[in-house]
Amino acid sequence: MPEQINAQQLAGMSPSEIDRAQRAGQLSDYMNAPTSHARPYTVPTDPATGRPVVQLSAAEVAALPAEGKVAALNAGQLVAHLAGDDDPVKPEPEAPARANFQFGDEHVALMSSEDLAQFRAEGKLVDYDAAHPEGSSGQPAGGAEL
Repeated sequence: MPEQINAQQLAGMSPSEIDRAQRAGQLSDYMNAPTSHARPYTVPTDPATGRPVVQLSAAEVAALPAEGKVAALNAGQLVAHLAGDDDPVKPEPEAPARANFQFGDEHVALMSSEDLAQFRAEGKLVDYDAAHPEGSSGQPAGGAEL
């Protein structure tokens, strides 16, 4: 298979060079690539975390009420949609940080909701959360009355 020419190389070629490359079969990958109607865009970063802002797909935008669309626009979540990218790539969810010490069932049963939030943020409830998916038991974790 002849060496394929990409879009960036093609942009710098003259019409006669393009014609020669086409006849040599060097443009088959370029010509058969799916068409994207999205314009180039740069996803903004969240100033608090420094990570890219998750972009909404066209279906997600359509499902939003007017106030939600305004909030998403202000949050920078519509950059991809406004550029024509109807299904932007979503980042993989981050695995929670796991602390060396993990609280068990007995500890969690005695915790308040504030304690749960704090220890969850510190990564001390990763094992507990994995063993007790939300809604799997009839009793909520923590907040036991003494």
